[in-house]
Amino acid sequence: MSRGKWAMVIAVLCLLVAVAAVAYAAAKTGAPEVIRAQRFELVDAEGKGRAVLGLGRDGAPNLDLSDAKGLKRATLALLPDGSPVLMLSDARGEERATLTGGPSLTMRDETGGERATLTVPPYGGPSLTMRDAKGKVVWEAP
Repeated sequence: MSRGKWAMVIAVLCLLVAVAAVAYAAAKTGAPEVIRAQRFELVDAEGKGRAVLGLGRDGAPNLDLSDAKGLKRATLALLPDGSPVLMLSDARGEERATLTGGPSLTMRDETGGERATLTVPPYGGPSLTMRDAKGKVVWEAP
């Protein structure tokens, strides 16, 4: 073989080795089985935070979801006793409804005052309480 053909063979072999090395590296850097962190943030195309998965001040896990304006609109968390809670907020970011693992559902007016509460205790029947704007009970069952 001529010197030029040897150079071509060596160049092709080097290229094959380089391609194999890149393919091997790509296969090794695939998605990890486990990602460990104390906080994850999801941002939109403009870099605005839209979701946060992390730990609250008490160390319990929570997930906060925000609207396009950056206002927190929903939170799913665990209370210190380990029971779950879901909080929903209005367009101003004010908490309007809370569902706990008790289970209980509390709905609030625009001032934050409790207006309706449905509770199902572990023992006994469910109860429903309705309040006026001043917080006075206007209807209750049982």
